[in-house]
Amino acid sequence: MEKVIIVVLAVLSSCFFGSVMDFSEKDIKDKKNEVFNTSFEIGDYDLHKLPDGWYLLEDTSKYILWDNETSKTGSKCLKIENPKDKINIISDSFPIDADHVYYSRLFMKTNYNSNQSITIRFLAFDEKGKRVSKFSEHGLPRQDWTQIDITSGFLKSTARFGRIIISIPRKSDKIYWLDDIESYAVYRIQK
Repeated sequence: MEKVIIVVLAVLSSCFFGSVMDFSEKDIKDKKNEVFNTSFEIGDYDLHKLPDGWYLLEDTSKYILWDNETSKTGSKCLKIENPKDKINIISDSFPIDADHVYYSRLFMKTNYNSNQSITIRFLAFDEKGKRVSKFSEHGLPRQDWTQIDITSGFLKSTARFGRIIISIPRKSDKIYWLDDIESYAVYRIQK
């Protein structure tokens, strides 16, 4: 009898968790994007400067340009040109609620189809800045704008703010473009 109860609970929890963690474009309608300067439009434009609200983990700025020629939306995007080092682009922090599930996404393209993936990470931090939850997803860039998305839920109860990190592989013969990096609170977990 005990084994039957365990199997039933396992099936029910997999149905619940599977459906809770399966979000998409339709779930963000009328929701607020939490990421500041999501499409890189804000800031005093300078080709060799990052837009407001975006940072680099390492000093790899020599590979990054604020591009005003190849955007998906708006008039600007980020262009990463022939990176000889791994690039980590970090969003400004944004407040989060540990009881919510977040759906995040980015759009990317490249100068030729790639077998090296770009990674999107959703990191949650407590009020002292200690990382308490981490989620990541990978996607292969193509010559057309391609989306990578990630769903992050069941955060530690101490989570207070989040950041999105985009990791670009070292690839000295490639050019990457990034645009519309977004994160939405799409579902409140009932306790």
